[in-house]
Amino acid sequence: MAENRHGRQAEADPPVDLSRPEQRHERTDADASALTKSGIVLLLLCIATFAVAFAVFRYFEGKYGGVLPRAAQSMSMDARHSPPSPQLEVTETADLAAQRAAEQGILSTYGWVDREHGIVRIPIERAIEMLAARPLASRPSDGPVTAAGDVSVPMESGLGLKMQPAGGPLVSQIPDGPTPAAAALTAGGPNGVKQ
Repeated sequence: MAENRHGRQAEADPPVDLSRPEQRHERTDADASALTKSGIVLLLLCIATFAVAFAVFRYFEGKYGGVLPRAAQSMSMDARHSPPSPQLEVTETADLAAQRAAEQGILSTYGWVDREHGIVRIPIERAIEMLAARPLASRPSDGPVTAAGDVSVPMESGLGLKMQPAGGPLVSQIPDGPTPAAAALTAGGPNGVKQ
C-alpha cells in the first residue's frame, strides 16, 4: 500500500463495534491545514478575478467612451418624473377598444388619403360592392381554351418511346399475341374495369 505523508504504511482500520456510542463517528478529523490552504487559495483567486475585471472595465472605459452617461451612473430614480417611453399600459382594454374603434371608423367612412393627388378612402363595404360589379380581368382569347391547349407531350426520348403499347415493349415478339392478362389490361384498367 502507499505510504501516507508521515512515512508510515497505511494500516487498515479494525472493524467498528457500533454498539458502543463512542465508536459511531470518525476518530480522525479532516486535515485543518489543507482546508485552510484551500480556503486561502480560493479567496486569493476571487480577489484576483475582481481585480482583473475592474482593470478591464477601466481599460475599456478609457479607450471607448470616458465616463458613463448620467442615466447609467445614477441608479436612483426621481419618482416625480415619468420614465422615458415606451411606458406600460395602465388601461389595456380601454386602449384596445379605442384603437379598434378608430380602425373601424377608417374602414367604414369616406375620407381623404392624399388631397393633393386626389386619393380618397371609401368604406370597405362599398369597395367590395364596386369590385363585385365589374367583370374579372382575363386574357383575350382567339378560340376555345382547353386545359392542355399549349402542352406538348414528348413521344420519344433517348431511351425509346415514352408511352409503351399495351403489353409492354416486347408484345410484338410474343408468337401468339398478347397474353390474356395483357388483353385484360388493354380492355380495361388493372381490375378489368374500363376507365
